[in-house]
Amino acid sequence: MLASVALAAAEGVSGRVIDEKGEPVGYATVLAMQGDEVVVGCTTDDDGCFSLSLPQGDYTLLVEFVGYESVEQAISVQGETSLGDVTLRVSATSIGEVVVETTKIRREADRFVVDVNNSAAAIGKDGAELLKQSPGVRVEDDEISINGASGTKVYINDREIKLSGEELVRYIQQLRAEDISKIEIVPQTGADYDASSSGGMIMITTRRRLDNGVMGSVRMYSSQSKDMQHYNPSASINARVGKFDLSASAWYSPHKTDWHATENTSYHTANAAMDASSLQRSKYHSYGTSLSAVAELNSKHTLGASFDFWAHDSDENNTSSTLYRSDVAERLSESLFKTYSEHETYNATLNYIIKTDTLGSKLKFIADYTHRDTRNGSDNRTSISELSLPQYDSLYKNDNAGLFRVATLTAARERTFSQHWTLKYGAKYTYNEINSAATYRYENEGVWLPSVVEDHDISYAENIAAAYATASMRYGRFSAVVGLRGEYTHTNGKGADVSQSYFSLFPNANLSFALDKAGKHSLVAQYSRTISRPGFWALTPQRMQVSDYTYQTGNPLLDPSYTNTFSLTGVVAYKYSITLSAHLQQDAIHQMIVADENDSRMLNLTYANLPDICNYSVNVSLPVTLTKWWDWTTNLTGILMEQRLTADSPITTHTMATWYTSMTFKLPRQFFIDTSLYGFTNIVESNAHIKGLNFLSVSVKKKIKDNWTLVCDVNNILNQKQTLTFRQDDFTRRITTWGGGNSTSVRLGVSWSFKSGKAFNSKSIEKGGDSSRME
Repeated sequence: MLASVALAAAEGVSGRVIDEKGEPVGYATVLAMQGDEVVVGCTTDDDGCFSLSLPQGDYTLLVEFVGYESVEQAISVQGETSLGDVTLRVSATSIGEVVVETTKIRREADRFVVDVNNSAAAIGKDGAELLKQSPGVRVEDDEISINGASGTKVYINDREIKLSGEELVRYIQQLRAEDISKIEIVPQTGADYDASSSGGMIMITTRRRLDNGVMGSVRMYSSQSKDMQHYNPSASINARVGKFDLSASAWYSPHKTDWHATENTSYHTANAAMDASSLQRSKYHSYGTSLSAVAELNSKHTLGASFDFWAHDSDENNTSSTLYRSDVAERLSESLFKTYSEHETYNATLNYIIKTDTLGSKLKFIADYTHRDTRNGSDNRTSISELSLPQYDSLYKNDNAGLFRVATLTAARERTFSQHWTLKYGAKYTYNEINSAATYRYENEGVWLPSVVEDHDISYAENIAAAYATASMRYGRFSAVVGLRGEYTHTNGKGADVSQSYFSLFPNANLSFALDKAGKHSLVAQYSRTISRPGFWALTPQRMQVSDYTYQTGNPLLDPSYTNTFSLTGVVAYKYSITLSAHLQQDAIHQMIVADENDSRMLNLTYANLPDICNYSVNVSLPVTLTKWWDWTTNLTGILMEQRLTADSPITTHTMATWYTSMTFKLPRQFFIDTSLYGFTNIVESNAHIKGLNFLSVSVKKKIKDNWTLVCDVNNILNQKQTLTFRQDDFTRRITTWGGGNSTSVRLGVSWSFKSGKAFNSKSIEKGGDSSRME
């Protein structure tokens, strides 16, 4: 279809994409082209609306969406105007045809956008694998970070995933790349998001769903190695019935791992040493389900509700042998540490959204509640032999129970005055509650008696009231966003004598300038202030024995940490970028090992506020298409860290670098080969020194029609050991671990997708809660 439209004098091009029934088509690709070259592009929002900023000239507007015929429209841009509605018709040909190969990674004003839709490189990958390819993102077993800043939040279809640490990484691994449309990396969030977004955020948008039909997928993956057995079945289904969007998903993940470790500790002041070896065997089960429903009451009013449940339970048996030697004694300990952990989390969300005009203005009300029960503990036995003394046994155990509640209420207003001006403002109330109780016992002549470690029964109630306003402006080559958020926090503690009240302001600013008329090359400057409140587990003073001479505790006296972040990004040809960042953090919260006050042989893995940490980083993103069958993506990050462990200690400087490079080869008959290398140099965090590692993987994939995908991966081919060294004035401890998820493994997978009906975009439930601090 080809039409010609002459535009009146104004700036920019806007419009709306709809289907033949007049329904909006969200996440459609809109490109402005000159010849075969893409000048600028975007995707439509949930309402099918799009906006492009173009210099004067003649262009071809190309609109594409899987399952529809592409629309080409010749336009002559003399200024700003509206194209009105662009109608897509259902395609009678194969949806596998691709007319234009768009940029996989591009930089927008405040974020990187990774286009996954129709990407051959995404086939068979999970969400975590895709994140590793994204600019500045680092994915570890228990953390996701952007440009070295931890505390990154993850959203899927505008819904925050209320997990953190290892559980969040496991959840992201459940996502199938073929179901993802795009990933947005936002290193610095605006005032309309919680000030606790210190590590930025990642926004994942899923692909189209079906109009008056059903679509879904079923998949099974398994990873096997000498030290790991992992199975991961999952299924999802989405349906559109009239004005209702319904979705459900479920997953289950049993996991067995064997971790091996050796330890060596030198006690400098006592002229003593400790050597140990251990084997930790773990059984881990995680499972969850999600249900959501969205009702379009009319063209302006939408009501949504969702319910999520996820849980995990684990059992670990850690056998260890430890020899302690000094000038006056030699002591051998043979131990068995049996630990258990059970977590159940429930989340419910209700939202009501009102569209107040045709420009995209909205009024939103969101209520969110999260409830979490936890139970964990240990049952330990140690046989001790000392010179010239008879062998004796030490039996001790502990049990811990926790109850966490988080409730939020949000009211948000978005006003779009024109293509140039947008205003957002709103308010949010958050209630966080933690209840924790622990008992510690040891056996003496068959009777369990209270331990020297005191029992505790504590609770915290935290109230956070926030208000914000953000203004956005765009004229010609300039665009700017400024915002201010205020948060008042009041905390009461029972059993730990903790009470805090404080008010903080969190400004942010974003300034972009296009270096050329087409906007191919640009500069982006950003500033934001954020807060990192200590996680509930970090505050809980429960004691958990880790090994014969190491235990772990929380710290109820932790203070929140504040970070000022500055960045400057240069963009070339929309996609190649270099970002310079500075993260200036006060009272940074870190784990560190310190000597026990009462027994110098014992070491305590705890949390502490460090006076100052300053991270200066540079990130380079190079997504390259060498040929039609060869893609190469490389992300490089270098960090200079300055830290001070105590107020009186000198500033120490450390450097580190991370890298991720991957190649995808597209072969005949829908075969694909992926290779990837992820690694990092030596890292220093507080008093922990982590030796660098490299992870090399190769994958072969096969697509069968549009329904089946087969995957075979070989991961961690280098099979390297992990070494950590903890240094303090009075001791040095060196720990080497191997096995588990770091051993060479083979992953086999198969997935099947089904669908019926016409293509559409499913509505998602926007959430306002944050339970990431439950970890």
